Amino acid sequence: MRIFETIKPTNKLLEKYISYYYIDIADDYFNEYICYPHINNTVSLYKSHTINYVVGNSIINFEKGGSPLQIFTPLREKLLKVTQHGPVHKIGIVFKPFGINQFLASEMEMNKIVASPSFMFFEAKFLHLLFSENNLANIVPAMEEQLTKMLRPIENFYIEKALEILHNTANETNIDKLAATDLGISRKHLQRLFNKFLGTTPQKYKAIVRFRKLMNHQFNDEQQHNLTSLSHQAHYTDQSHFIKTCKQLTGLTPANFFKKGKIIGSEDTFWNFTG
Repeated sequence: MRIFETIKPTNKLLEKYISYYYIDIADDYFNEYICYPHINNTVSLYKSHTINYVVGNSIINFEKGGSPLQIFTPLREKLLKVTQHGPVHKIGIVFKPFGINQFLASEMEMNKIVASPSFMFFEAKFLHLLFSENNLANIVPAMEEQLTKMLRPIENFYIEKALEILHNTANETNIDKLAATDLGISRKHLQRLFNKFLGTTPQKYKAIVRFRKLMNHQFNDEQQHNLTSLSHQAHYTDQSHFIKTCKQLTGLTPANFFKKGKIIGSEDTFWNFTG
């Protein structure tokens, strides 16, 4: 048996902060895949598993009768390989930028992978109830009810305005201009805010945004674009700039990247299965 479903938030309040949820259930198997750079961060919930994290690789093992596992995966600047051994019963919450910050009881480092018991997003009692639910249709409503209780809205004008500009501008964004002209603060101040709330720098964030925009053009448009067209639509200076950036972010040329990767579910989950 294999189930992989992506689900949009149904709660209007939560959809401001959460991109989507996914449910991944599979029988005994070995699976390995690569996650590419992304501006979202994720809370992954496993029913009965342990994690061993080495640099660039999360190794997830099934443990019969074990406790639920909670993992925070920050915004990704580099490739992340996930290796799963044994049966998988996983629920993922994919947050928008500055989204998970709205649910945290206290500040945490936003640039490191961290797992329970150090990281406890949900209380253990709730997770046991969630994973004992046999009707998949009830999982998201139960989770959204709990998330609504946990919501602690915070605001930061500079982060919110910077994200709006970086995502919505039709032209290339200069970080110095973004800070000084659009926000009225120094580049150093903006960098401190990005590191605190997003776990990266404005420049790196911009590079990932531009790259994900390019992916969306390629996969969501009915017409498949050539590299020159893609480069132009995503505001790269030229095709060679795009190819260089693709290699830096994925380790692959654009042709191999699009060939090896696969969209999973109905959202922007794009993995390269290697195992």
